[in-house]
Amino acid sequence: MFFLLSTQQSQNDIIHAMTSATTHLVDRGFTALSLITTLLLCACSSPKLAVEGNPMPEKQVATYMTSVTPSSAYDTPPKFLKGYAPFFPGTESKRRHWGYAVVEFSVTADGATSNIRPITATAYSFAKEAMHAVQTWRFAPARKHGQPVVVRIRLPFTFRS
Repeated sequence: MFFLLSTQQSQNDIIHAMTSATTHLVDRGFTALSLITTLLLCACSSPKLAVEGNPMPEKQVATYMTSVTPSSAYDTPPKFLKGYAPFFPGTESKRRHWGYAVVEFSVTADGATSNIRPITATAYSFAKEAMHAVQTWRFAPARKHGQPVVVRIRLPFTFRS
């Protein structure tokens, strides 16, 4: 920086301005560092994601499942209870590092899954693995006036090797 100083007062004003600017930059730097630290800590404590063959996290299923059945057909939606994540298809592991499948299925009155079918997929093998995993899942069934009812669900799966 280059300053042309004419009086002592001008020097003092400039020193005060530079000190204020430096303090402001230090405060902003500390704020940025705090933000980065918070983001890193949050990333470490983010909800668990599914890992092939391991139990599916309830929150992940709840976040991504959508009901195909109109909401007027039930008072309480189905709630995922347990099930395992699908495996990455062995036939695709040499060709791709990722893939997806969207499957649709019914949650029956007893909480089992039935009528499972693929909607779309990167390759049929991804849909097949997703459908195979969903076969054994259990739900608390949807309810209408306290009675269990059948509800159709759609759920996307993302596969990463």
